[in-house]
Amino acid sequence: HSRHRLRDELWLVSPLVFARSCFLVPAWASRLHATMGRTDIIPGTDIPEGLVGTLYPADSPANKLSKQLAEGKIIYVIEVRGGDDKNEFGHRPEVIPTANKIIEAGMNAVPLFYSWGNDESFRTTVLDPKVVGVVCITGAVLPSFSKDQLDKVIDDLKSAGKLVAEGTDIYSAGVPKRFNTLMEQPGTYKYKCAVIQFKVPGAPNGGSDKGADGNRVDSIPIANGIIKAGARCDLLLYDYQKHDEFVASVQDYDALLVRINPGQLSQGTGEGVQERFDNTMNDLLAKGKLVWSSPSVQTQMGAKDALVKIKDMSCGLPDTFAYYEAKELEEGFKKSMAFQPRVIKQNRGSAGEGIWLVWLQNKPYCKNFGDAYLSDNDQLKLMEMNDNHVEYHTVGEFIEFCVNGPTAKAGAWKSTFPGKYLEGGKEAGGQLVDQRLLPRISEGEVRMLMVGDVLQMIIHKKPESGLSAVGGMSAYTYYRPGAPEYAELEKKFLGQDLPQLKKSLDIEGEPLPLLWTSDFIPADGAEPGSTEYVVGEFNCSCVGISKFQAVCGGGKTMGGGPHED
Repeated sequence: HSRHRLRDELWLVSPLVFARSCFLVPAWASRLHATMGRTDIIPGTDIPEGLVGTLYPADSPANKLSKQLAEGKIIYVIEVRGGDDKNEFGHRPEVIPTANKIIEAGMNAVPLFYSWGNDESFRTTVLDPKVVGVVCITGAVLPSFSKDQLDKVIDDLKSAGKLVAEGTDIYSAGVPKRFNTLMEQPGTYKYKCAVIQFKVPGAPNGGSDKGADGNRVDSIPIANGIIKAGARCDLLLYDYQKHDEFVASVQDYDALLVRINPGQLSQGTGEGVQERFDNTMNDLLAKGKLVWSSPSVQTQMGAKDALVKIKDMSCGLPDTFAYYEAKELEEGFKKSMAFQPRVIKQNRGSAGEGIWLVWLQNKPYCKNFGDAYLSDNDQLKLMEMNDNHVEYHTVGEFIEFCVNGPTAKAGAWKSTFPGKYLEGGKEAGGQLVDQRLLPRISEGEVRMLMVGDVLQMIIHKKPESGLSAVGGMSAYTYYRPGAPEYAELEKKFLGQDLPQLKKSLDIEGEPLPLLWTSDFIPADGAEPGSTEYVVGEFNCSCVGISKFQAVCGGGKTMGGGPHED
């Protein structure tokens, strides 16, 4: 119609102009037809260069299509060329923003023009197996016969199992709905819950575990999960300077989920803040409220000496020792280190700091445990797991560093953390755990992500350099429960060890943490070529959801993560 109208208008101007237009029409018509049913905007590509500045202008973000994903399902946003409901770029104003929302949600979105002239190619395009659905933003410019044809195609789409949405309702077209804010609370509810968070004074976003909105990246999804289950769930911020107000505010909640990283309550807050917070949680527990994880569970299960309590279970190592005083450390370490390489783990910290792999230098190991006892002058090679750096010290220097820090007696240390691992004694969390070094740690750790007693995910963390799989120094591979690679470990841990775990850790009167992990290290089994797995640590204080870590902190939100995650 536009072409005919243009021809008529040109005819009125002059015969010469009309004659020139006859030669121009074929090229112009070809370009118009190409934009009516474009299929050259494909996943993994930028916008075709010829369209930038016309259909998708480079200087107008609201009208520029986002870069497509490398792979993935496609949703077509269908519109019709022409009409007074279009902007200067030929689109209804909502088309490109709608497509970009789909792309942001982790799927590919391509605007597609429908015309009676390209009916068959249109049908072939939208019925492709990669197409999940379509969003129809056609407006009211289609003539009746053309609309009937489009309706037939839509019926074919529905018959083929494709999803069809009208207007800008992208979720009806198969886009998974995401939330970066708290969902609406239920009108009626049986339980009232809260997710408790804390902002470290002076830290960007309130801490490295936070996003730009000041929330942990997993707090809103956890709260929304509770809301979807039918309970109320609020987000509460603990202000240590208004402790009494906080205590009053949590009294009418049935359950609290504490999402505060270990050590954060002691960063820039002064003394006693952690203790006051823990006392509040214990008071609520005494009143019959639920707290995940309770201070006692964090202490009994999250402390490194939990490894001593499970040493006689199938997932433990029998030669695991705990040291709470300097004398215990000196006597125990000099004996164990003479026998074989060791791992010495401090109780505090959550990123590998104060966890040392230790090898004896310039001296053979003894044949049997207890046959030899090292001196202060024996030489050690040490690797700290937070960054894989290596240091060389004497036995005496290492013990001094562990007890008193980098004193003159301890020599010069490269570690950015000050030692003093026994400071405060057992009651304050001062302790060291001594385990044999399993050489197959270089193959990585196997993490079981648990919700209560239910396995949610298995994560293999393979070190990219050195022997540490913490932080960003590892490659992650994710497995669902039942994966054949770890079927035997899953069966053994869930069926044999888990029922004994609460008794071994002295938490029989407490629920298991709502979200926790058990990290396993591979070891050679009794049978040649077999593998057994040993627990290297439990994490239960404020476990992060592994798939969310890619969008943790900075200005990123859940909307920016890959759909698969």
